[in-house]
Amino acid sequence: MANKPAKHLFITLAALIALAGCLAFIFIKVGPWLAVADAFPARLDIIYTFGGENIRISYSRELMRRFPEAHWVISDYSHRYARMLQRQGFDMSRVTILDTCRSTISEVSGLAQWLKNQKSTPQADSGSVDTGDSGRPADLTSRPLHIGLVSNPMHMRRIRLIAEKAFRDPAIRLHCLPVPPERYGWSRRAIGHWWQVKGLRTWVGLETGKIVIFWALFSWSP
Repeated sequence: MANKPAKHLFITLAALIALAGCLAFIFIKVGPWLAVADAFPARLDIIYTFGGENIRISYSRELMRRFPEAHWVISDYSHRYARMLQRQGFDMSRVTILDTCRSTISEVSGLAQWLKNQKSTPQADSGSVDTGDSGRPADLTSRPLHIGLVSNPMHMRRIRLIAEKAFRDPAIRLHCLPVPPERYGWSRRAIGHWWQVKGLRTWVGLETGKIVIFWALFSWSP
């Protein structure tokens, strides 16, 4: 009987050590987990750029050159990027501006609504097309429809969680194509040791908190 308290203490300590180990593993891996990135698909039909830094626009332009048949949709509520592209002489017939979005959830919803509008618009047979704010519509007749999502690399996990909840059509394939972290001055090693880098600490803290809130508010909804 004298050994019973010692046994219980040993089990409790072992459980606490195991819990601490799990928490430490999660803490270390959360940076790479947030920075999800997919391989480039063989084709992209739509490139969707989330609002944020100018670097997202410059990287998206590179993707537009890589996928010349793609249509570019930009979340740009102030039309700042649209004006910049126009000044630079970019072919705006390949661009649609969504100017109603103020958050990541609304950006994903805005893209979903735009796709819905495109599908419901009479096509060439009727002599009219809906191009959004500008440009020709994307070719939505191809199946599956490949959509590239562009944002900050630390933003991509939350984007994927929201987008996968919004797009449940098996004919729509989502590809997370973040701006390469090196363009933010972040090496792969830095992301793996995110707590040592001030900018990454901020991103990881904000994104982790927002993901927890998203799960708490929306994980139960159909």
